[in-house]
Amino acid sequence: MKDLTQFTAMFREYISFKSISTDAAFTDGINATVTWLSKLLSENGFHVEVWKGPATNPIVFAEYHAGDSLKTKLIYGHYDVQPASLEDGWKSEPFELTEADGRLVARGVVDNKGQNFIHIYTAIQLIKENRLGCNLKFMIEGNEETSNPDMTDMVAKYAGKLKCDQIIISDGEILGSTPTIEESLRGGGNLTLRYTSAKNDLHSGLFGSGVPSATKELIALLSKMLLPDGTVTIPGFYDEVDPITPQQIERNLALLKIDDPIVTAGVKATIGKYDFHTMVGIWPAVEVSGIQAGYTGEGYKNIIPATAFAKINFRLVASQKPEQFVERFKKYVAENTPAYIDYSITVDKMSYPVKVNVADPEILKIMEQQEKLYGVKPVIKNVGGGIPVVADFKNVLGIDAFLISLGNNDCNMHGVQENFNIDLIVKGLELSELMLSK
Repeated sequence: MKDLTQFTAMFREYISFKSISTDAAFTDGINATVTWLSKLLSENGFHVEVWKGPATNPIVFAEYHAGDSLKTKLIYGHYDVQPASLEDGWKSEPFELTEADGRLVARGVVDNKGQNFIHIYTAIQLIKENRLGCNLKFMIEGNEETSNPDMTDMVAKYAGKLKCDQIIISDGEILGSTPTIEESLRGGGNLTLRYTSAKNDLHSGLFGSGVPSATKELIALLSKMLLPDGTVTIPGFYDEVDPITPQQIERNLALLKIDDPIVTAGVKATIGKYDFHTMVGIWPAVEVSGIQAGYTGEGYKNIIPATAFAKINFRLVASQKPEQFVERFKKYVAENTPAYIDYSITVDKMSYPVKVNVADPEILKIMEQQEKLYGVKPVIKNVGGGIPVVADFKNVLGIDAFLISLGNNDCNMHGVQENFNIDLIVKGLELSELMLSK
């Protein structure tokens, strides 16, 4: 097994920065991370630039030229992380790297500092040993967790500098101990639907049953639009979805033998017309990610709420377009909202779904390397989540990104006790070395 002493010492520093992109209060942590990454890469022979978008955190771009005859590989990652605090239920300070039960634990340990640092650390070691087998570029951004609104323009602006032969992204999870290549990512976005039924909250005794409630009307709309089995009743929602083939079903059912989503998610059942991996990988979804109305403090406030809002997350598959979904959503709300309710819809940044060619000879070569290291054939997985920049690379640079996951699927990214299995860290370092060395 590899000695991880040096890796862990350096990684501990990277983890310690509170690079939370969802809260402007952590700008100092963002800037400290950018400074640390820039210094580390420049001190190890990379030419480093810091790109700043008009609305988002800096991107660290680093380039190392190893030889004119060598191919150029671009590795993308992100240094921003989700919020975390002891109050959430962490067993130790989430920005201090700890070890427990054969895992490294900290916020960002898998998503995504750990996975991109595996490649950064490997590249540095290969440069020191004169074994780097490609020209190498890193693009490490600071707003992946907030769907970077500048990214499409930034990729276009710096397309010349980002030019490469291959793009590698490690920002996902393998299935159990089985290596994984990701074939597709769902796109989508977020929106907020707000209902207003009166100029202010009303006394429930004086007005109850006599006037409309924003809360009840919003719940009625959502329950009609989104059925318990996951079905979305918005007309046309499924029109552009590619037919599900028997081969895809067979492949996805086989994945259930490797990993049980009921155990991983801690739920009592899965739902939907297809198996779990088909539902979350190649079938679209609409979810209520948040809802707020009325009084939720201690005790009771006997009112009819005048306002209520829901935050909606939508996930689309390869042939669907987010703009088309939004128009259908707006039409559905207009046709199904009573005239006595005022409403507004606010749409956040959207991203496009992508599907990559997993039959590319270079991907097949990586799959051979995975099989050699992990001792089992890799599987192809369709992923329910999204990485918006993948579509930008495809649309602007004309290159499919290779989506090579390194993390464990019980890592609990975005949750408490986010963790990275140490055995998989070692495997990740070994795989990165095979991909980047001579």
